[in-house]
Amino acid sequence: MARILLIKAEGLGRLNYAVTPPLGLLYLAALLRRERGHEIRILDLRVSKDPARSLAKEVGDFLPHLVGLSAITMEAPSLHKIASTVKNLSRNIPVIAGGPHPTSFPEDVLSDQNIDAVVFGEGEQTVLELSDVLLDGGDVKRVNGIGLRKDGAYVRTPARPPIQDLDALPFPAWDLLDIAPYSHVRGMASLGFRRYMALFTSRSCPFHCIYCHNIFGKGFRARSPQNVLEEVKFLMKTYGIREFEILDDIFNFNTKRASEIFSMLPELGASFSFPNGLRTDLLDEDQLQLMKNGGVNYISIAVETASPRLQKLIKKNLKLDKVWNAIEICNRLRIFTRGFFMLGFPTETLEEIKQTISYACSSSLHTAMFFIATPFQGTEMEAMHGKKNSKIQASFRDYDYFAAPFNLSDIDNKELFRLQRNASIRFTLSPKRIAWVLRDYPKKRFLWYHGWKALTGFLQYSWRGN
Repeated sequence: MARILLIKAEGLGRLNYAVTPPLGLLYLAALLRRERGHEIRILDLRVSKDPARSLAKEVGDFLPHLVGLSAITMEAPSLHKIASTVKNLSRNIPVIAGGPHPTSFPEDVLSDQNIDAVVFGEGEQTVLELSDVLLDGGDVKRVNGIGLRKDGAYVRTPARPPIQDLDALPFPAWDLLDIAPYSHVRGMASLGFRRYMALFTSRSCPFHCIYCHNIFGKGFRARSPQNVLEEVKFLMKTYGIREFEILDDIFNFNTKRASEIFSMLPELGASFSFPNGLRTDLLDEDQLQLMKNGGVNYISIAVETASPRLQKLIKKNLKLDKVWNAIEICNRLRIFTRGFFMLGFPTETLEEIKQTISYACSSSLHTAMFFIATPFQGTEMEAMHGKKNSKIQASFRDYDYFAAPFNLSDIDNKELFRLQRNASIRFTLSPKRIAWVLRDYPKKRFLWYHGWKALTGFLQYSWRGN
């Protein structure tokens, strides 16, 4: 039995930074413990008041035989600082990195001599096998699904097939995590600070949007409705949780499965939110009514663009009329909706940007976010249009969801960012929208939470130096 420390990196100095329990690490911990009996600890630096001190103390006290790190691109600087701290305490501790950032930037991550290997995509089986090899001194190159250095050069081993039977995985190791801090930070759903837990009920999305990652592959894989219900009941009974955020890539791709889960929810008496993961043009009135009856009170609707031409270009091919209808139904059912829109797509014109803003502001959405299209490395948009074609040159260390330093559109930088800022102001100050928010948002959370959110949002946009 070995001691393994799993660490979630922090996003340094960012505003409006959503933090949810690290489900990926919780799944890894559960499998490592069940299959190998290892002693596991989880350290989430995003909820630590003093991350540097917490890290040094945890490594010093626990003396792990192996350290695993997880990070998104915004957390990349923290990832490398953590690796350096661990190696400074002991050069003999193997450090492996996984998650969206190492998967997208493996060569950059492995240029750091403090990181010994990168795990690509879905990590459970890979980490299980890799930990065996690292702890027993085997041949690392025989492990599929990793990147490593060999004689100073980057080497990638063959890809590992995705896990097909998700029901066979243990539930996340919630007992290893103090869930209290997550009720004091903003989650993915803009529902205020409250006690909740996050769920993955499926993995992967079969669509091929050019701006999206490919971490879980493109074959939709789902847990059975019964397995999902069992986990929810366990969390309710064990931790007294009554609110859940479902974080799937596309929960409702299999509409029959989605309807079966929705039909089970009323018996639970819980609340559910979808901060992402719903393909809105696959929702009809019957499903939305099932959702409402089952306690779904919040969904995010990713429209991205209201231009039919750009819908084809970005390969989302959303049926905008069906999305519009779903938004109207949600408003009527008093399901709180948040829209996602992206501005600055490759070749996007001024008229198309205005078309998207007009769609958002004319809709029955309660809230909306307007992002800048970002060519993350490893995506088709980066390969097709890339940072080299952006009117602003930047490295991955400058990526930010709200103030992304890129412009792939046909308009100049100043105009693009002015349109983004004005879209947010125009949308938010609509009197009818304010009335809808006051009507449907949980009253006890509204003033203090949205006042804070409006302030940080203003600072976020003002922070941009362009």
